[in-house]
Amino acid sequence: MSTKPRPLHEEERILSLDVMRGFALLGILLANSLHFQYGLFVIPEIHNLYPLGPLDQIAESFILLFTQASFYTLFSFLFGYGMAFLKERLEQKNLHFGAVYWRRTFILLVVGYVHGLFIWDGDILFVYALTAFVLFFFLKLRSKTLFIWSFLLLFLMALSIGTPEDEASTSLDNQLLSYSTEEKDVLSTGSYAEVVSFRLHADPLGLGVMGDIIINATSMVSVLGMFLLGAFVARKKWLVNLHDNRKLFVRVWWTTLLIGFPSKLPYLFSDRYAFEMLHMTIGGPFVAMFYASSIALLCTNERSLQILRPLTYVGRLSLTNYLTQSLVFTTLFYGYGFGLFSSIGVFAAAILVFVFFALQIVVSKWWLRHFYIGPFEWFWRWATYLSIPKFRR
Repeated sequence: MSTKPRPLHEEERILSLDVMRGFALLGILLANSLHFQYGLFVIPEIHNLYPLGPLDQIAESFILLFTQASFYTLFSFLFGYGMAFLKERLEQKNLHFGAVYWRRTFILLVVGYVHGLFIWDGDILFVYALTAFVLFFFLKLRSKTLFIWSFLLLFLMALSIGTPEDEASTSLDNQLLSYSTEEKDVLSTGSYAEVVSFRLHADPLGLGVMGDIIINATSMVSVLGMFLLGAFVARKKWLVNLHDNRKLFVRVWWTTLLIGFPSKLPYLFSDRYAFEMLHMTIGGPFVAMFYASSIALLCTNERSLQILRPLTYVGRLSLTNYLTQSLVFTTLFYGYGFGLFSSIGVFAAAILVFVFFALQIVVSKWWLRHFYIGPFEWFWRWATYLSIPKFRR
């Protein structure tokens, strides 16, 4: 038995989780394609969203219905699953979990901050790391308690549906419009140094440091809810024993299908605040679990598993591929790169996403033939376990 923590070996990986990670990266990139091209807050009044008319409008509706608010929640679920799985794996070998966890989380916090400041301010890693500091203490709870807390946190977010629109929301809309107008000018024509300076000093909510706290705290509540749900599923080992739990996945599939997509539909026809919150806080998590249960069911069939297998290549290099997506698409759209910001429309950007993701599958497959893990995964493991992991095959 090993006397020190070590990374997961290839043969120990759960195939369905790698498929989900790969699929989540596709969905995240498709959802983010709106923000790479139109900024953090997509405001139609200041952008050319529909140069191709109905084709762009259909593409936007597709992204809103099938990807927005669903794939970062799916990724959150997978993150919580991974942390709970790591804890169980180390404790079964009587190895100390805490030191490994804190190193892993701190490294993610640093990477997230650097990514958000120097590459793209739509980063999710920083919030994941902040939330992971809280998750550590929840992982001490029993499985049933994890599920109860997950439900309570997600329900708390859903209560925002009933928040009335008032003068404060109008004032916030004006602040966001002002911020987005300035953001458009900087991202369209600014140098790299000007873009970084804008990120460092910009104030989207007009509340200074308090605004940053509000944004991060709100994100952390919803992210923690999905972290805990992922940890609960990891404890139950449902994704380890797919065939034994097929009936459960079928029930989850139907439930999430019938609740998730109907909760998202109203927002496609009206941007009322209540519909937006319904879309984000109920539609997002339920559709995420619809995708997870769909993949779990497909992975019980060998033929469909072979069709999904290319997603595992991207999923195994999830951190490297996520950061690469940000690097490539900011270069494509920002003024210091190819300058496509607010110019090609939603449909063309979606086509770019599918072409680039296909390229990521090919490159990831080639990489895994020659290397065990990606460059950022290698660094993360080295810093986490304080030992040099195998890299080249």
